[in-house]
Amino acid sequence: MKVIDSHQHFWDPSRGDYHWMPKDNPILNQKYEVKDLIQVSDSIDLHKTVLVQAAATNAETEYMLNIAEGSDLVCGVIGWVNFEDQNQLEQLKIFSKHPKFLGVRPMIQDIPDENWVLNKNFDTFFKNIINLDLSFDALGFPVHLENFYKIATKYPSLRFIIDHLMKPKICNNKQEEFIHWQKGMNKLSKLENVYCKFSGMVTEACENWTEQDLKPYVDEILNLFTDKKIMWGSDWPVCNLRTNYSGWYNAATNLLKDLSIDEKQNIFYNNAKKFYKLKI
Repeated sequence: MKVIDSHQHFWDPSRGDYHWMPKDNPILNQKYEVKDLIQVSDSIDLHKTVLVQAAATNAETEYMLNIAEGSDLVCGVIGWVNFEDQNQLEQLKIFSKHPKFLGVRPMIQDIPDENWVLNKNFDTFFKNIINLDLSFDALGFPVHLENFYKIATKYPSLRFIIDHLMKPKICNNKQEEFIHWQKGMNKLSKLENVYCKFSGMVTEACENWTEQDLKPYVDEILNLFTDKKIMWGSDWPVCNLRTNYSGWYNAATNLLKDLSIDEKQNIFYNNAKKFYKLKI
């Protein structure tokens, strides 16, 4: 099965702007490059990959675009601009001229203000994202579900994708938290412009996770978003905290084993191509 990885990272901690990264974590705090991805994905038919920002700086976006220019494997970049600085609208326009620049991702999960995304001053950014035919990766937690719904509703032309199933607390697995997540995802799934990334699950699960721990969440997104609005992503190398690249890929394929070949191809290839408007 031909695969587009809709969500992975390259980074070089020596650049100094990955402020979230624990310096004492040997798995995360090392350099990851294209050659490493090729090596760890050699057991699957990885056709293309979408490179997603991991630092809240313009330098990070420039770093990723430079990588993309030198690699046919990288078909696109999801970058970052500072929504709080109106001057960054020009930077967004500059980035948008690069043929592999696909969209933006503010690191909302790391912002203390839960209502940050509702700032009225961001209206020009959202309108420019739409006008420049870019996409918006929504990185947050279940606490952000209602606000993301408000944004996706306010801008129905905005190509809006939820990263990592909205990071439900799989390890806790509390019924009331599952229901809150389920209700919020249900509302978002009904919006035509909203897609969901089937990614980032293992790092929200316990260290000794099993596929059965993930299954209720996977079944729910399949029910809500269907094979037409879900795309698979590795979240590599973050996934290495719980498994490895092929470990997560194999778990994902097992969890989708009851789907038809066409439905699986939608999730692992077609939907990423369609949503990000990839010219491949």
